[in-house]
Amino acid sequence: MLNSELLFYVQGTKKNIFFNVFLRWLALLMNIMISLSVALFLNDLYTGKPPSYGWYFLSVLSFWGIKFLLERRAELFGLQLSEDVKIELRKRFFKKIISIGPSYGQKMSTSKIMQLSGEGIEQLQTYYSGFMPQLFYSISATSTMVLVICFINVKTSIVLLLLSPLIPLVIMIGLKIAKKILGKYWKSYFSLGNIFLDSIQGLTMLKSYDADGKKHNQMNLQAEDFRVKTMKLLRSQLNSINMMDMVAFGGLAAGLVTALYQLKENKVTMLGMDGDTRLLGMFFIILLCYEFFVPLRILGSLFHVAMNGIWASTFIKDFLDAPVNNESNREINHSNHNISIKNMNFSYDDQPFLTNLDMTFPHHKITSIVGKSGCGKSTIANLLIGTVTGYDGSIKRLSIARALLQDPEILIFDEATSNIEEESEEIIMNLIRKISNRKTIIIISHRLSNVLQSDYIYFMANGKVEEEGSHSDLMIAQKDYAALYQYQKDLEQYAK
Repeated sequence: MLNSELLFYVQGTKKNIFFNVFLRWLALLMNIMISLSVALFLNDLYTGKPPSYGWYFLSVLSFWGIKFLLERRAELFGLQLSEDVKIELRKRFFKKIISIGPSYGQKMSTSKIMQLSGEGIEQLQTYYSGFMPQLFYSISATSTMVLVICFINVKTSIVLLLLSPLIPLVIMIGLKIAKKILGKYWKSYFSLGNIFLDSIQGLTMLKSYDADGKKHNQMNLQAEDFRVKTMKLLRSQLNSINMMDMVAFGGLAAGLVTALYQLKENKVTMLGMDGDTRLLGMFFIILLCYEFFVPLRILGSLFHVAMNGIWASTFIKDFLDAPVNNESNREINHSNHNISIKNMNFSYDDQPFLTNLDMTFPHHKITSIVGKSGCGKSTIANLLIGTVTGYDGSIKRLSIARALLQDPEILIFDEATSNIEEESEEIIMNLIRKISNRKTIIIISHRLSNVLQSDYIYFMANGKVEEEGSHSDLMIAQKDYAALYQYQKDLEQYAK
């Protein structure tokens, strides 16, 4: 359960964990002193000795006050650790996105990144601030109380020492069961997030094609699957907690029974104290046995949090270790903004898609790429801006196209006028033409009416450039471009 790599994920982790555990251990010592004071008070009452009420009250109040301050300070260290983890990991996460560049989506889907940077980091945050400190504290607290009880009765301390590993054993058994459940849980969680984000991003298109109902049903099915996986996870957690409670109370009973048998044999005594201390020692053991299994029970209740944190850290680490784009911060020579594609090939999942492409996009000109859906228009745009990588051939300051800042020299419009009314479309196209004398513009469109005034047009089909030239040149050629243009024109006239 302890992943040593996670100790070095965030700077200052070990220091904050140490102080959290150390202060809680000091608070435990105060609790032991409170238990001793209460045991002394009960012993005085039982033996008939008049107790000093004021002294016992002040001692308990003093120890309790110190304990409160120590636990409060330990809690602040835990909160600081929690905040540091959240802030540092999210900073590293988004710095990694920037360093990879627009192609980060090829390393991990956008929805998965959003889920990990939110829910995933919060799970890891709880792992740091909850489980890890509790693990070290449980070890130190158990060892301390075994040592203290050893000075009262050795056999009782041995019994408690032998029974204390049972809770970690139950944790390990639950861990093996939870691994498969957690794997299915996170897979369903990522799938739901992916469907949700795709639906939101493509909502306009879904409404346009009256496909929102189908997507709604698909999301309902995925949400139901996630609910089922979540309930299985919660059921597993509840069963593990019940098992740990049984072990803890069973261990408590075994410790008390052992102490009672030792009391019967007059082997319970408070070392270093005068007189008959059998009942005093028994009272003290009873109070300590109650505290003995509390840290381990809390540790057990946190182990599912730890599992979630470790699963989240696996995905986070994979992303943080992904190779970066070395060109993302390269200085650009602004003297020439021509873009040229030479002998470029591109595949999706080892299936050839774009084949031997040659294209030129001149500086301060409008160049359009047209064709039917699925011909590769948007893929070329994604390659130019860097959201997709892994091509053969060359794209030549490509880096400029990726640096779309406040006043970019290159503008790529991928279906910029889709799903808007005719008046707004005309306004947008007029603005594009207006800035074309000082910008390099690339238009991706399936509507050929948007590219009539382009300086150059590439007509694509099946991942290849089938025709190229100006609109008039392509119309004169009377090939597929001219046929598609006439078809769209007739369709628009019919719609009017």
